[in-house]
Amino acid sequence: MLGLSTALLSGCNAQDKDRQAIAQVIESRSRALNSRDIPLYLSSVSPDYSDKGKDFPRLKESITSNFNNIEKLSYQPMEHAISISGNRAEASGTYRMKIITRGKELVLDGTEHLTFARGAQGWKIIAGL
Repeated sequence: MLGLSTALLSGCNAQDKDRQAIAQVIESRSRALNSRDIPLYLSSVSPDYSDKGKDFPRLKESITSNFNNIEKLSYQPMEHAISISGNRAEASGTYRMKIITRGKELVLDGTEHLTFARGAQGWKIIAGL
């Protein structure tokens, strides 16, 4: 019986560590958005990224263009619900983003659904951006 309890506890601890690691990726992406730091932003995305016809090179091109055209960006994520299944995870949450471009401010309140995969370099976003 002790072995089963230990296995269950260690499983919970592993899930908690995975949740923390995913939350750190979300936080790192938030910092990257707020500072318009392209390398930091891309470090949270898997080279295997693929979503809505956009792969990693196209995402990089889009992010670079967007960051260069924005005068100021403020991104505030709310708490994300994270679910993990093996080497895949999903995080859903809301955010508020304020963008200033050409002297005009745009405020976006939205929801996001990010998909993650665990690889050799840890958890990375593979879809949802």
